[in-house]
Amino acid sequence: WVLPIFFKGRKKELEEDDIYEALKCHKSDYLGDKMCRAWEREIAVKKERGKKPSLLRAALAVFGWKIMLLGLFLAAIEFLLKVSQPLFLGGLIAYYSSSDGVIRDAYLYAGAVVLCSALSVLFMHSFMLSNLHEGMKIRVSMCSMIYRKALRLSKNALGDTTVGQVVNLLSNDVGRLDLSVIFLHYLWVGPLETVVVTYLMYREVGVSAVFGVIFLLLFIPLQAYLGKKTSVLRLKTALRTDERVRLMNEIIQGIQVIKMYAWEKPFGKLVEKARINSAVYVNT
Repeated sequence: WVLPIFFKGRKKELEEDDIYEALKCHKSDYLGDKMCRAWEREIAVKKERGKKPSLLRAALAVFGWKIMLLGLFLAAIEFLLKVSQPLFLGGLIAYYSSSDGVIRDAYLYAGAVVLCSALSVLFMHSFMLSNLHEGMKIRVSMCSMIYRKALRLSKNALGDTTVGQVVNLLSNDVGRLDLSVIFLHYLWVGPLETVVVTYLMYREVGVSAVFGVIFLLLFIPLQAYLGKKTSVLRLKTALRTDERVRLMNEIIQGIQVIKMYAWEKPFGKLVEKARINSAVYVNT
């Protein structure tokens, strides 16, 4: 699908008609309508119960079944292929470590190891593509909702919301949704796989395997602490980015006045200072 576009681009400049038309399930109006309906239902239900509506619940109502099926598919890959592959490899090594092994068993174990690797690569790429597909659809639906909400904001709400905040939401924040679907499943597949692998290692090496796994699990609180600190810094970075985009928007709108009074250098220093403040948080 990509090579024909490369061939056209080599011969002439690409135009809009040369690009494939987006599927209906990828278009923002279609996804935005579905997400808006789910969000309105969530607001109505939570309003009756006197609770705060959850955007996550609305997203799961639209994309939850697909995400759940992808999670079951990942669990099948992890437990049937990746966990069983070391077992087959252990059987192959046991053939060479003993003198009374059967050559047919060695061929079977070797074939099973190769088959597990091949199937794992084949299915994992399809799984990643499907996950990125769903993440893209969630991102497009959220962008559509943000855009529709921005068009309906009242004058009072516009005073509290800056242009930089909306631009930052559409350009940076929603991009995290593409990869969130992939890592979401490891929150429940990971602990189950850890228990299974710990049991298999316990059968081979005894209680030492349990202490090894416990030592690895001790790093989880440290990672949680670092993740929390990262989220705090990320929030500060987003606020600084909002301020920088707002400043640039005001400068562009008033560029004629700035040129008339020769204020280029003072405003240039303001923009440079805003960029330095944002870069400090990003590097931190």
